[in-house]
Amino acid sequence: MSTNLNTSNATLSGGDHADSRKETILERLNKRNKERQNYLDVKLEQRNKENVELEGTDYFSQTFTERVRTIEEQLESIASVAADRPSPNTNIADLTRAFADITLQVQELQRYLTTSTMFLTDFKIKACQSTLNELSNSCEEYRLRLIPKKKFGFSGKKVAPKVLVNPKVMKTSADKVDMPEKSKIDNNSFTWTLSNREDEYICLEGEALNNKDITISNLKNCFVELRGHAGSVQISHASNCTFLCGPIARSLFAEHCERTTLALACQQLRLHSSSICRIYLHVTCRAIIEDCNQIEVGAYNYEYATMDADFQSAGLDRTHNNYSDIADFNWLSPDVPSPNWTLLRDTPAPAWNELRKQKQLKTTTL
Repeated sequence: MSTNLNTSNATLSGGDHADSRKETILERLNKRNKERQNYLDVKLEQRNKENVELEGTDYFSQTFTERVRTIEEQLESIASVAADRPSPNTNIADLTRAFADITLQVQELQRYLTTSTMFLTDFKIKACQSTLNELSNSCEEYRLRLIPKKKFGFSGKKVAPKVLVNPKVMKTSADKVDMPEKSKIDNNSFTWTLSNREDEYICLEGEALNNKDITISNLKNCFVELRGHAGSVQISHASNCTFLCGPIARSLFAEHCERTTLALACQQLRLHSSSICRIYLHVTCRAIIEDCNQIEVGAYNYEYATMDADFQSAGLDRTHNNYSDIADFNWLSPDVPSPNWTLLRDTPAPAWNELRKQKQLKTTTL
């Protein structure tokens, strides 16, 4: 009798053990199936994302190529028509308008490239930018060849002597702009917004700045503030300067900057041929550097009373900042970080107000 009970208990125990093993196996199978399904879901999401990006890239390439071809055909058409004109002075006004229209098309194509950089490779961006540069050069070559230059001659008109003015602290209001330098480019007068300044504090705001294309050249030891929403900003040849810029609707292009600090918010930043610069950046597309070294980049930290309104007027998203996404056209290796720029870490934010006061006091006493 005892033997039968032991046999029954052993049978029950064996059955429980078998059930437990079966449950364990089922749990493992279920877990494996879930992991496999999660893996498939992730791969499907990645594939869909890649397809969307590929479609976006294909559409961009097709559109960009078509627009370039259209502009090239317009240039060839203008050259063909101009070759048949009976007199050098015939249809000069029409030619001028045609070239102005083509210039606008090239600028619009540049904006299209700028807004598409988020899904384009660095190689693609550089190739398209090279195409745009060649297109701009072709346009200027046609313009110079087809529109005769104005004759230049000396006149007996006396030139008034320059008046030396020495207010070192200059603040530009809506009805007053810095006395600019003018240079001749393709028979049209080009005017720098600011040029050839040294040891000055300069502030542009209001109507002198908002929605305008601001151009700055040849500044040394200057402290410049742009309080408002400029359309675009171009800086060329700046040494030991500080630029504090409010939201810029389109792009900031800077070249030949040395030992210079910039605080700026824009859609795209392009920095060329510059060194030992510190940039406090808010960029909604991306920043591009070329032929640069010793560039430090941190988050945008400039503030003034109407900053929020200017962000809105410029059409920039204040919550979206790609300041750490820097494309170095001289360093296209995706696996190794570029040695030409670094992110600012554990560096205290500049005291802009104190730096401004120091510059104002220094320039006032010069």
